[in-house]
Amino acid sequence: MVKEGDTLPIVTWNMYRRERGVNGPIGYDAGWDQAPPQLWQNFKSDDLFKDRCIVIGVPGAWTKNCTHQMQMFDGQFDPVYSTCIENVFFLSVNDSFCMQSWIWAHSAIKVDWVADGNGEFTEKIGMLVDKSDCGYGKRSWRYAMVVEDNKVEKLFVEEGMADNIGTDVDPYKESHYNNIYSYLRTTGRKQDPPDENRWYWDVPTGASTLTNPDEDPQSFRESLIEGGKQEAAYNRENADYINFDPNKDSIAHKEEEEADKADKDMEDGMLGS
Repeated sequence: MVKEGDTLPIVTWNMYRRERGVNGPIGYDAGWDQAPPQLWQNFKSDDLFKDRCIVIGVPGAWTKNCTHQMQMFDGQFDPVYSTCIENVFFLSVNDSFCMQSWIWAHSAIKVDWVADGNGEFTEKIGMLVDKSDCGYGKRSWRYAMVVEDNKVEKLFVEEGMADNIGTDVDPYKESHYNNIYSYLRTTGRKQDPPDENRWYWDVPTGASTLTNPDEDPQSFRESLIEGGKQEAAYNRENADYINFDPNKDSIAHKEEEEADKADKDMEDGMLGS
């Protein structure tokens, strides 16, 4: 397994994605038909990991813990950036279409992603595990590392790394945002907060932005505040659905409870007669 101080292996990823700096605008203009084209491109790992960055290996896009981790880093990227971290890469043994749709579907614009579809990089750093018991095949163990100039500065690896450890085992503690950010603060490195114009992975949808072309464009901060209010309102209005527990809220469970109550009432009636 890779260790702190090691130079990472150099691999080339062929990924289908947009080029940096050529994305279309965010907002009602950013329809799929107006977005800049995507294309197959080669990305060398030592180029991506040259600037000080965080590389986070996750078992799979769209999974519960991985999505929470990605949203944590996207939503709280600025404090991390201010500790001299230029990028946060989520790396998984998934194809580029899967990784890109995962990021876009969650409207994440600050974190980046790497599709290690063949598992080449993951295997070379000793993080490839067999998750066939979950139907995943070969996947990455969950880890995070602070990297600069393709060299590992700090490594965070979840405990219990092994093959086929079950569907209910997905440790998510060592590589949690809070743990990594706490380390970064101890290094004493600082830079100014990021300029919002640096984000090059614009999400090609207007769903969370303007719906009326005649309105003045919202600031980035205003759109985040508005999005938070809309999400809170949705959670309140749909609390019954969001908090649904199939073990006690399902129709089958209710019918079973009613049948049990009827049986008990009948037994009580017989005993009392």
